[in-house]
Amino acid sequence: MSDDVLGGGPMENRELSTYPLPAGTTTTWTPAAPEEAWRADDRELSHDHAAHLVSGSEGSWIGCIFRVPIAYDAGAVRRALRAWVARHEGLRTTVRPAVDPRADATSPARPEPASPWRRETCVPEGVDVVAGTPVRHAEADGVRAELLETFARVRPTRWPHLLFATVEPDDDRTGFLLAFGADHSVMDGYSQVLWFEEILTLYRRALAGDTDRELARTDAGSHVDFASFDRSLGRLLTRHDAAVVAWRDFLAPDGDPSGPPTFPRYPDPALAEMGETPGPWQESYYAPLLDADQTDAANRWTRSLGTGLQALVIGALAATICEQADTDRLDFVLPVHTRHEARYATAIGWFVGISPVRLDLSGTETLADVVERTQGVMASVKHVAPKPFPRIAELLGVRDAPRFAISYADVRHTPGSKQWEEWEACTLRSPARNAEEVYFWVIRSPQGLGVAARCPSGIVAAERMHALLDAYRDLLRSAVRAQGAGAVRAVPATAGLSERVPA
Repeated sequence: MSDDVLGGGPMENRELSTYPLPAGTTTTWTPAAPEEAWRADDRELSHDHAAHLVSGSEGSWIGCIFRVPIAYDAGAVRRALRAWVARHEGLRTTVRPAVDPRADATSPARPEPASPWRRETCVPEGVDVVAGTPVRHAEADGVRAELLETFARVRPTRWPHLLFATVEPDDDRTGFLLAFGADHSVMDGYSQVLWFEEILTLYRRALAGDTDRELARTDAGSHVDFASFDRSLGRLLTRHDAAVVAWRDFLAPDGDPSGPPTFPRYPDPALAEMGETPGPWQESYYAPLLDADQTDAANRWTRSLGTGLQALVIGALAATICEQADTDRLDFVLPVHTRHEARYATAIGWFVGISPVRLDLSGTETLADVVERTQGVMASVKHVAPKPFPRIAELLGVRDAPRFAISYADVRHTPGSKQWEEWEACTLRSPARNAEEVYFWVIRSPQGLGVAARCPSGIVAAERMHALLDAYRDLLRSAVRAQGAGAVRAVPATAGLSERVPA
């Protein structure tokens, strides 16, 4: 698989094991607050947050790392991190058991609480960030091990729900690395990329002498408020709601509504090779697809079709997968952001819904056919994502979980995105252990278009994933070349993948 177009950057969404760390001195930074700074908060948890408390993996985290191009100052780091946590209410809220386990068992019976959890929120001025003891590591592997051990400590049921670390490289006195790992309950993918510019700005302002009050001031909305709205929206749902019906039909096994609701799996068993060990560690992949000019050209073509770039990147990937799996239909989950109010545009939190996509490509001959059909299908399920899926799962009795997802995000206009390469900025995810999940993240940035993926490890799986991503890239590039020749509508719907790799 060739990486000849652009650097990965945040688009790569890699594991920390693959990020080039230096030898140097690490310091961990832990948010802290005294007991008197916490307040009972009657705003309810979002449906996703509540579900995550039940199913969230212990030690599973997402995060970021980048190079701060300014000399290290411990006092300014502390003030910047403290301000960032104070600015975002979702980072200084937590859950505690709704019933005190120390209560007297002989006391009169009380009504069962609506939720086993109650929320508590820390006042902004109560937040601090405490530095650990600096540790010198003569080898990069020591730095990596400490960061992995630190971030693995985050938990959905214990505050703080995120931890920070700095690395002062032995060979660089003009800058340092800054990273964090956070539980998914307080953060989504867009929150990750928002962090780079915001924390660097806060660091610069702290060095310039801004007061703590000035640093903590923000116009960003609160995910805690969004969570309350999400819970209210869920209460309005019934089994007859259009979103519930869409999920019921999508999850019916083999079209039989009487069977247990089941999420579709990736259609190519060879790519999800599991080897001899059940529940293998997932393997991560990344492929650059188009540079910025090529992406602009592809976007112009989709606009001429009356669609958009999302329909092209998802449709082309679906067509490539279908050819490899020898099928005409692809069923997958499509994550969609739920930041529909302006106040949430720069908020840190979990603002993601999901939609069911059933894409039948039978009868399509050209890539234009695929794009137009994909656009129609995605438009037909656009109404589904804002409705909280965990509540829909309750109504339908769903016990299964998504196993196959394709995501698309355009982060070109995220503050600081043009400097991500200069900052060596990268989004991170913890190692995953799952025998079935196959996920694709296609991201458009100022540098162009790229795709990150993960799937169960295995020799055959790796060969087929590399072939798949190469064919996907070639299909997109063939559309760009054909546009220059005025023949883009004639591009075949696949890139000849079946001729590359034996079935």
